[in-house]
Amino acid sequence: MVNVGASVARSKQLERDAYYIGLARAVQAGADCLGTKVGAVVVLRNRVVATGFNGTPEGFANCSDDGCVRCHDRWLEKQGRSVEMTDPAHTAGQALDRCICVHAEQNAFMSSARFGIALEGATLYTTQSPCFSCLKESVQVGIRRIVYGERYGATYNEPIADQYSALCAHLAGDDPTCFEILGGAGTRQPNVT
Repeated sequence: MVNVGASVARSKQLERDAYYIGLARAVQAGADCLGTKVGAVVVLRNRVVATGFNGTPEGFANCSDDGCVRCHDRWLEKQGRSVEMTDPAHTAGQALDRCICVHAEQNAFMSSARFGIALEGATLYTTQSPCFSCLKESVQVGIRRIVYGERYGATYNEPIADQYSALCAHLAGDDPTCFEILGGAGTRQPNVT
């Protein structure tokens, strides 16, 4: 027997998810990064409480103005100008800790903190699935659900991929809809090298 009430509630949730991902995509337009542009929206009790996009810290030059060495090197690599890079390790998915840019999710969390908004039980909507760091920070600030627009292309070795999956499982508990791609059918397993 089909639980009609549950399917109506799920349908309404998926409609809200599409709306909030649309907002995250609008926020993404503010990103000034030479890499992937990402937008994030945090929703608590069906209200937007924070937004963020990726970019350099306040008061620093934007990526497009050479504000981030790693992003500029990555851009040079994409242009076939690798010999001009300051560090050959600044390639796709590598040396991310050297990027001065703050991720969209991190900016949303820090905006919440700056204005005294607790995120316990909130939903994070982001245009890409969170990287490892943003996922662990989501767990730490009390995010209960993550919905993303598309999968982030990073690959992790098997032990790190297992930890990523463990973080997702901790966040989601027994509810697979608590970490999912827009429209459902999310995955807890990132790309593995």
